[in-house]
Amino acid sequence: MQIITISPRGFGANTYIITMDNQTAIVIDPAQPRIADELEKRGLAATHVLLTHCHFDHVFGVPALQEQGAKVLCSEQEKGLIGTDADVFDLFGAPRTPYSVDETFADDEEKILNGIPVKALLTPGHTSGSCCYLFTAKDGGRHLFTGDTLFLDSIGRTDFPTGSIAQMRASLRRLAAMEDMPVYPGHNEATTIANERKYNPFMLDA
Repeated sequence: MQIITISPRGFGANTYIITMDNQTAIVIDPAQPRIADELEKRGLAATHVLLTHCHFDHVFGVPALQEQGAKVLCSEQEKGLIGTDADVFDLFGAPRTPYSVDETFADDEEKILNGIPVKALLTPGHTSGSCCYLFTAKDGGRHLFTGDTLFLDSIGRTDFPTGSIAQMRASLRRLAAMEDMPVYPGHNEATTIANERKYNPFMLDA
């Protein structure tokens, strides 16, 4: 399983491209329209787009991939926030990029996408429907994509619509209880569960 990180140009989130066969790909939080070009350069076709949450800086690239046939998935709780004030397009004066959700995840639900087991973990706090995605590789290695729930030594904001510091603390406790594994956040560099348990002041305080 190959994980490709696309850092944003200007303001935006990290985008992750996951492929096992070097032909098909799962894209997490396509932040910018150029993600479609990045896939084409690598000879990859996106079959699924996974959204950790619906904030504008994580979804600008969704319409282009959906037009190419990719299915868009998010948590059941987040689906209802799309197109509302909770996506913060209006708050930041960002032009809306219409897209639809094809399928949802329930909390702890696992789906097999392109032969890869993917489990959604509901982690509200940044938004009420924020979730993390747990990928299990063929060798048994596990990889956690946390969106704006958990960053290197920090967390996402809780003062946006539907955000909650109490829910965030509960979500951090859930993540802290997991085994050590790589963590791929929505912003900044990758980290690990062990590192965040030891050094992240928000996780220590949760």
